[in-house]
Amino acid sequence: MSNKKNTNTKTKPSPKGKAKTVASVKKKCMTEYVVVNLICLFVFLAFGYIAIMSFFQTSTIDPNKYVSEQILYNTDIIPLNILLTVLFVIFLFAMRRFYDFFAKVNIQIMEIALASLVVVLGLIWVLNVQSIPAADSYNIYEAATDAAKGEYTSMYNNANFYNSGFYQNYSYFHFYPFQLGFVAFSEFIYRIFGTESSMPIQIINVLCVGATYFALARITKLLFKKKSVEFIAILLLAVCFQPILFCTFVYGNIIGMCCAVWASLLLIKYFQTGQYRWIYPSGALLVLATLVKYNNMIYLVAFVIMLLVHIVKKKKWQSAVIAAALIVAVTGCNRLVIMHYESRAETEFESGVSQVLYLDMGLQESYMAPGWYTTIAKDHYINDFLAPKYRGGLDIDASSADEKGWEDIDERTTKFSEDFDYTFDFFSKKILSQWNEPTYESIWVSKVKAHTASEEQKEKYNTDSIGSDQTKGLTQAVYYKSLGQWLELHFNFYMQIVFIMFAAGIYLMFVNKKSNIETVLLPLVLLGAFGYHLLFEGKSQYILTYIPLLIPTAAYAFGIMLGGKYERIKKLVKKINRIPDRFEEKEDQQSEFN
Repeated sequence: MSNKKNTNTKTKPSPKGKAKTVASVKKKCMTEYVVVNLICLFVFLAFGYIAIMSFFQTSTIDPNKYVSEQILYNTDIIPLNILLTVLFVIFLFAMRRFYDFFAKVNIQIMEIALASLVVVLGLIWVLNVQSIPAADSYNIYEAATDAAKGEYTSMYNNANFYNSGFYQNYSYFHFYPFQLGFVAFSEFIYRIFGTESSMPIQIINVLCVGATYFALARITKLLFKKKSVEFIAILLLAVCFQPILFCTFVYGNIIGMCCAVWASLLLIKYFQTGQYRWIYPSGALLVLATLVKYNNMIYLVAFVIMLLVHIVKKKKWQSAVIAAALIVAVTGCNRLVIMHYESRAETEFESGVSQVLYLDMGLQESYMAPGWYTTIAKDHYINDFLAPKYRGGLDIDASSADEKGWEDIDERTTKFSEDFDYTFDFFSKKILSQWNEPTYESIWVSKVKAHTASEEQKEKYNTDSIGSDQTKGLTQAVYYKSLGQWLELHFNFYMQIVFIMFAAGIYLMFVNKKSNIETVLLPLVLLGAFGYHLLFEGKSQYILTYIPLLIPTAAYAFGIMLGGKYERIKKLVKKINRIPDRFEEKEDQQSEFN
């Protein structure tokens, strides 16, 4: 008999009724090591740059051109940022004395309290604002409410649909058929709660932010397995107000974020336990996330990459099947929804504005900021595809619009290759206009909207209750008074700290060998978002749903900072403290000599 411990044990014993957790193996998987640390390197470079620049500069929406979303690049008051940062660090170290208190706090109660706080604040906000959808969100609202009543005229060309003139009377869904996923979700909600108002979606947004924050707290617990780190994450999430203010936006951003974060939580559970029961709800939530907001395909890419690494790491070839099934389910369900509405409306939608045209848009100058929205994609799609086709061009297809897009892209890449200074200026401004605009248009999305129904809307929906008569109270305070100014200052300093600590957390994960397919999953999503919006169409509001993903890694960095022993610093301080004593000894010796 041997007294040596068994090093081949694959699972840790767990309390009855709880899932076992796969123990970390002694031997590192080289594929995982290389992949996750390359991801960490690129994430650190990207967000390290944002962290540094956020300390010196802040992007804001020009108050004189607020409706048109024109971005200003303002230089920060550096001494003030230094002072606030020093005060914040002092506050953090002062909090170390309360570690015993933190250890006694019931973390489950904290998680529930966080979600409850978010829901209460969100409900107060959306019920005060009473925002009316506009632009794309109203096109979707109109289509969903009409479909709930069995009407489909807004889906046809030359119909009297919202903003039809802007699209030259071609159906909105010829341009953006992927939006039908959120139409389907919205129609389901409006069939239950009525079509008179978009408020049901706004309230669901609020509930989704609460659920997202709850899931992120749980992800922090699973990844770093320290109560203190989760406690810090909860505190950081509790003052992350931008998604709460964004709940007035009747769009798929918030709902998609919630579904994707919960899908990530369940995938991490699969990685940790090896139990397939977590994969099915994770896949279903990912499908829903991409249906309501197509940009969540970024999560699909991240999931597939990590599942492929998991195949090599654990020799689980079933993960290949899971990855393939996710790809088929996500892409297939989107197409099924489009076919469903084509059947109901007895029409046929075009393939839509392609990613080539979105790339074309993302490389162009815009009156808002570099790479932000312009009409170039829409114009190419109309002039080079829709108009010729519906005038009788039988051989015309969407590739003709893509050809024009590629011509523009070639022209822009030539410009970038010939003028490095211009290229650096363009992309640095594009990055900072999105990631370093600390409100992420969370106030803008409702401030520029109507807060009362137009006469046409009242007549169409036979109601006077779509919105309030005017903004007042809390809404006025946020839009025009000191509360709004305080929020903007809070957002600016908060994002500086979060970016710095996130970059530090990525570095510390590498140094402490904490980087693996679980801890790097959300940073990989962030890297995907950074890369996609660096090249394709950008806006700061597109970034908002990625901001909460920074919190778990930032909280880890805070935990390391607060829990550090700092032996070298203590020794240095002791040496510095001895200097006066040594100086006095030398003076005494000199006096004795004299």
